[in-house]
Amino acid sequence: MVRYSKEHKEETRRRIVEAASRAYRREGIGGVGIGELMGEIGLTHGGFYAHFASKDALVAEACEQGTAESTDRILARAEKAGGAEGVRTLIDAYVSALHRDLPERGCLMPALAADVSRGAPEVRGAFTRTLRRMLGRIGRLLPGAGSRDDAPSDEALALLSGMVGAVLLARAVDDPELSERILAANRRFLAETFAAE
Repeated sequence: MVRYSKEHKEETRRRIVEAASRAYRREGIGGVGIGELMGEIGLTHGGFYAHFASKDALVAEACEQGTAESTDRILARAEKAGGAEGVRTLIDAYVSALHRDLPERGCLMPALAADVSRGAPEVRGAFTRTLRRMLGRIGRLLPGAGSRDDAPSDEALALLSGMVGAVLLARAVDDPELSERILAANRRFLAETFAAE
């Protein structure tokens, strides 16, 4: 039996979580099997259980990691810009054709919210923690909103819900013109509502 170092095991776990996060955002939670996922990164199905007790444990970790990976870049740019410009930066990046067209690189919320709503408590808990962290960061961007991580402002809730809904609907329709209109209308409305000077 081969014994791997702690660092090797941690690196393998990180690779599994990253691959799962991308695959779940691309295919949905039910669309990705453990064997397929492990094969994608060159590991065996049996090796999965050396890192996770269940698929739900992996999904929960992928929810938390996936948001950090995908939205930290957008939020960091928005925070750097600050004020109304930061809020516009967030809206423009999130409610975009690029985000719509590359779900595996984007926020997991529009990609997985429906799956998570039917998921195990462990998965829903991870999603909720991720949502609260995002709301806290968004709330701090909004002038005068005074959001805290444990008590998000109504403004942060409305802005994030609007952005997520816009991307979800733009992905769901089969009419490219309508999809573009959904994005454009929401960018304009959200910017006028939340990023007015």
